[in-house]
Amino acid sequence: MLYAIGEIILVVIGILIALQINNWNEIQKLRAQEKLILAGIQDEFISNLKILDSTMHLNELNIKKSLELGEYLGPSTDSLDQKTFSNLMVGAFKEESRYLPILGLVNELTNSGKLSLLSDTELRKAISSWSSDLDRVANQEDYVVERRDISHSYFLNTGNFRDHLEKIKNGSSLVNITPSKFPKNDYSFLRDQSFESNFYLFITASSNLQDNYYKPLREKINFIIHETRQE
Repeated sequence: MLYAIGEIILVVIGILIALQINNWNEIQKLRAQEKLILAGIQDEFISNLKILDSTMHLNELNIKKSLELGEYLGPSTDSLDQKTFSNLMVGAFKEESRYLPILGLVNELTNSGKLSLLSDTELRKAISSWSSDLDRVANQEDYVVERRDISHSYFLNTGNFRDHLEKIKNGSSLVNITPSKFPKNDYSFLRDQSFESNFYLFITASSNLQDNYYKPLREKINFIIHETRQE
């Protein structure tokens, strides 16, 4: 009986050791997979940081040119340099700031449930909320573009866009612009208080986008990059 009991104990110990080894192997496999995921996340968010910096730079330029353009607003436009003003119009209205990050790996992890492989809870939370952060930013970007389009429509409805294009034409023009046969721009919208109100709402919305949306998003990206490096 002692011999039989000993045999049973040895078998049980063997099974426990085998299970322990198997668990250790599984943990190592999961850890190796996690490291690959972390490296991929790090690369993706380093790229996204560069994209955001470029977007923020464009938004800053839009704000700067808009503030310069704002100096022309008022009851009198006698001292208006039309060519300079037309170029400021291009700087303020031509390009909209849109943050379009790379989403390949984050979407894959979210859709496949592989985010659970990340052992860092805070990192997992940050990536889980990434999509909602982008939606929030996109909503503010939409609002900025709406304000911009309302301001720009004042010029399109009361001015001569062809004359404007003729003033800013250069070697990179998309079309060959010849002078308009209609009267030149008198820029009457610059003397319109409602234009000034809408225009400064556009500037304020752009500044709000920069300070309260882009900058916090940049901090979050830096946090994600830092955490992946730590892990």
